[in-house]
Amino acid sequence: MKKFITCILIIAIFSAFVFYLGWTQFKIKPGQVGIVVSKTDGVLPDPVENGKSSWNWQFLLPTNAKLITFTIEPYSGEKTVKGQLPSGQTYTAIFNNSDNFEYFFRFSISLTLTAENLLSLYKNNKITKQEDLQNYLSNAADTIAQLAARYYLEKLQTNPSFVIESVRREDLLRSIRLYEDCPEVDLMTFALKESKVPDYELYKNLQKIYLSIQVYIL
Repeated sequence: MKKFITCILIIAIFSAFVFYLGWTQFKIKPGQVGIVVSKTDGVLPDPVENGKSSWNWQFLLPTNAKLITFTIEPYSGEKTVKGQLPSGQTYTAIFNNSDNFEYFFRFSISLTLTAENLLSLYKNNKITKQEDLQNYLSNAADTIAQLAARYYLEKLQTNPSFVIESVRREDLLRSIRLYEDCPEVDLMTFALKESKVPDYELYKNLQKIYLSIQVYIL
């Protein structure tokens, strides 16, 4: 009887130890996401999250698997896009014009991503550590700002009286097709805080005059 109880205890302890080795969720802190990478199976298809049951047999083999953790912290910041229309400085100098045809946009942007998209970024070698994740989100915000600025300028080019403040957020995001350039991110907030746009009508008029002068000279 004692031998039987001893065997049961040994089996129970061994089972608990095996379960402990493969139980990954307890290694993840709140707000973190874990990615399991093993020598036998590569990157596992499911992210590990705190509070969600996760057990991976790959940890039963010594040195076979490792758990890489990331903290998903939403990015919030302001992005500025500025520049000058082509040959704007030339037209200003030749015609002694007060408008130098510069543009300026300041955006407030907040974005984040899901645990599944974090895993996708890692599998595609876009991130390998926490710093990479923060840089990726910041660069995604840069891309969003550039796309929005280009949208505004294209609208102004076709319609100089276009009012950029009249654009609805939904229409802008639909037009810039964020899902094509940044499919992994979720845009939480987006707002145009400040802007300066060139006088496109004057720009086109000066451009015509300048080109006609060049034709005459040639």
